[in-house]
Amino acid sequence: MSTTLVPGVASALSPLVRRVLAPNPNHMTGPGTNTYLVGVDEVAVIDPGPDDRGHVDAIVGAAGAERIRWILLTHTHPDHWPAATRLALRTGAPVLAFPTREPGLRLDGRLRDGDAVVGSEFRLEALHTPGHAPNHLCFRLEEERVLFTGDNVLDGMWSVISPERGGDMAEYLHSLERMRRLRTAWLAPGHGERIDDARARIDEYLAHRRDRERQVLRALRREPATVTELVARLYPDLDAPLVPVAARQVHAHLLKLRTEGRVTGRSVRARWAVA
Repeated sequence: MSTTLVPGVASALSPLVRRVLAPNPNHMTGPGTNTYLVGVDEVAVIDPGPDDRGHVDAIVGAAGAERIRWILLTHTHPDHWPAATRLALRTGAPVLAFPTREPGLRLDGRLRDGDAVVGSEFRLEALHTPGHAPNHLCFRLEEERVLFTGDNVLDGMWSVISPERGGDMAEYLHSLERMRRLRTAWLAPGHGERIDDARARIDEYLAHRRDRERQVLRALRREPATVTELVARLYPDLDAPLVPVAARQVHAHLLKLRTEGRVTGRSVRARWAVA
């Protein structure tokens, strides 16, 4: 693990951006969820993370309760938002996100595509980038040309597209293409280190998804198969905890291909075939 990715320790990534790592590492979150502090005199907190008292203490300690003016959510998966309530009570800052209904989450304001949070030192523009989640936002820091990517682009791992949680592969690829067109200096991902070559990493993500789609089609041209059978063929050496994750990715690709009229199939257990 990088020495800068230590839970509870604020790391300066640029003049306007600091990161505090949440203590929730696992096979899905990598080293844990990144919480970002944007600004100095006025602070926007992006993704406060899991509801962990120590993590909230670290956020407040790094920024100062009186300086935290906004709490922003990239999306409402459980490793990114639950600390918002505790942090809002500590600071009085409003919680802002894309319009959504999430049990236990009270939004104080809604951010749609193109909306902005403006502080004394910065402007953060919200970009609706669905695919990983229907309510996914990225945030662009204009002053430093930083893109906070949430879970759309990560460091050292691939984003998971789960249809049962609203993930949509076609929307996801469209969002990646949009992110690629932005004039970005570096990426601040939801998990892992900062990514300095933004275009190269997004291109790598697009190539990875296109390669996987081609692999799915090649496998189905040989013979029809279920999702389970496709996972066994495409991920022969995968660790057991990641097998269900791979199944969700394959299913997401199949649903996209079915919408395009290129494959047929109705469910995870069905035998899918080339149309």
